[in-house]
Amino acid sequence: MNLVGKIFVFLIFCMSVVFMSFAVMIYATHKNWRQEVIREDVGSNGQPGWRKRFQNEKNKNALLDGQKVKLEDQIATQEAAKRQEIAKLESELQSLKIKNDELEDSYVKKTTELNDLLNEVKKQQDDLKELRAENEQMRVDIATTRDVIDEQLEKYLVQTEQMHQAEGELKRLEERKKQLLEELTLAERVLQANNLHKHTPIDDTPPPIDGVITAVKRMKDTIYVEVTVGTDDGIRQGNKMEVYRGGQYLGQIEIVRTTPDKSVGRVDRSRQQGEIRARDRVETRRNLKFTADNSS
Repeated sequence: MNLVGKIFVFLIFCMSVVFMSFAVMIYATHKNWRQEVIREDVGSNGQPGWRKRFQNEKNKNALLDGQKVKLEDQIATQEAAKRQEIAKLESELQSLKIKNDELEDSYVKKTTELNDLLNEVKKQQDDLKELRAENEQMRVDIATTRDVIDEQLEKYLVQTEQMHQAEGELKRLEERKKQLLEELTLAERVLQANNLHKHTPIDDTPPPIDGVITAVKRMKDTIYVEVTVGTDDGIRQGNKMEVYRGGQYLGQIEIVRTTPDKSVGRVDRSRQQGEIRARDRVETRRNLKFTADNSS
């Protein structure tokens, strides 16, 4: 036997071993398929036979077919409802589109109106700003005017008070004028009663005053007397006063020296009609009458 023959023999041997292994494996896994198909109990795999399993699957299939039909009916109902809902939604969508168009038109219109209003508000704000400036200026003018008015009012009140005072003064002067007219009338009557007139000289005539002789002093042929009236009473040097004791006329003195509260007079010996003593009275009221009597 040559080499090739040996090789073929070895290959045949290997193949025989392989096929024998396949046969052993097939035998080990061989099943009774009829028994596997018709058995009712649960096998080692946890399931019954194929016929039972087929029947179960067939029942499940029938059940699923019923459920399928039921689900198809439900789906058809839901699809019809969905179609109605879709139609309703499409109708609402169309309505909403119309409303949207209307709202867009309204938005454009409102936007235009809003822009107009904003322009108007801006214009009003500018006007308000100008008015505020004018108002501020008016406040300043009002304050200035008020100050002027207050000043004028104060002047008016002062002038009113002065006018009232002037009216009071005028009333008082009118009353004084009336009194002076009455006194003037009385004085004219007195002048007429004493044979005097307004042109009679009165430069050396003292005011109507009376006083008392406080001391008598003789110097040779001249007699000096001190009286209780002076310059504060209106007596001036050169005035003449009459001397009386009771109702008796004693003579006349001429004032030769004066002080504020007393004076010194010299007795006119040519007119003396009695002795002149201290506490005799001196008067000037009768001097005018005496002068008038002398002039006559």
